[in-house]
Amino acid sequence: MRIHRDLTQVSAREIQQLRFVLFPTWFPAVRDPRASARFYTLVQEDIYEALVRSQAQFREHRLVDLEILRNVVGADIRQYFTYLHSLPELLALPGTYYEQWVREFYASVWVSPDHSYIHYALAGTDYRVTA
Repeated sequence: MRIHRDLTQVSAREIQQLRFVLFPTWFPAVRDPRASARFYTLVQEDIYEALVRSQAQFREHRLVDLEILRNVVGADIRQYFTYLHSLPELLALPGTYYEQWVREFYASVWVSPDHSYIHYALAGTDYRVTA
């Protein structure tokens, strides 16, 4: 992978301007041939590289127990996790944590304006999770 544009020093506003684009811009029908095979656009790849180069620390979370979280918060918070179908169940799945996948997800995820779905890529394959 190579860096097309160093995003490690740009402002949050500039990152938002790069990210908040229409779906066909973020996931074009034809991948940008200059981007590596894991990404659809140079911006996605550059965001991934910025996450790697910044040495951002991700904490491994194997599962979320919403009952324990509810008890800690003191209120029923499940409603905040149900806007995407099966999100609570997804958060509660035990499994193996791959930091590269977390970075690829954050670099590629696109949230529909009405929050009805998210679309992202892992290892060059794109996925959609609907509400």
